[in-house]
Amino acid sequence: MREASVPLHERVRNQLADEIGAGVHPRGARLPSERELCARLRVSRVTLRRALTALAEEGLLAASHGRGWYVSAEQVGEPANALLSFTAMARAQRLTPSSTVLSQHVRPADLDEAQQLGVAPGAELLDLRRLRMLEKLPVALDRSRVPLSVAPELAEHDFSDRSLYDALTRAGAAPQRADYSVEAQPASPDQATLLDLEPGQPLLVTRQVTYSGDGRVVELGGIIYRGDRYRFRATLLAPATGTSAC
Repeated sequence: MREASVPLHERVRNQLADEIGAGVHPRGARLPSERELCARLRVSRVTLRRALTALAEEGLLAASHGRGWYVSAEQVGEPANALLSFTAMARAQRLTPSSTVLSQHVRPADLDEAQQLGVAPGAELLDLRRLRMLEKLPVALDRSRVPLSVAPELAEHDFSDRSLYDALTRAGAAPQRADYSVEAQPASPDQATLLDLEPGQPLLVTRQVTYSGDGRVVELGGIIYRGDRYRFRATLLAPATGTSAC
């Protein structure tokens, strides 16, 4: 009787959520078509879509236009106040990272870049753009600009399977701290295509200036994350005066 009192779309939602939790539908996998699900669950498409929409609102599913419904991938995010590479951050969560290099070239620093990096205008820097993936699912677009005076050998590396931070560390310029900001913005058509989103869907845009232990700027970095696959965390402290926040 108790089950009969639960609306049908909620029962369908609960069954699908249980199947996702049990691994019947793995993270990142596409669900069977709506027609198949309707037949298996013996419900109408209206009922099924109410259940699927509820799961999407809870973050368990994501819709891909023209391709169906997908189980949401695990969200990635830095531990509070920790500076980690994307690769290290993913592996700490037992996820498999991979990258596609979108562009990698050496070019002269412009005036703004030179000022931020503490180099002469026109000094050579590595401009690296990558599509970052977890379990082969697109998660982020990553851009790094590194002065080659820090590590000239970076220009020869293949960063499709190598961590930039590891390469900097081996060159004696290990990243130690970063000035970091994050903001939301809608996906442009090009960003949406690369990240398998619809244009206008939310992105989290991070920017950072990364320093080595001796205070040198070793990277101007920026990562654009899918909003449903990244979680930003921080530790907040009350002012030293003892004034409490309301």
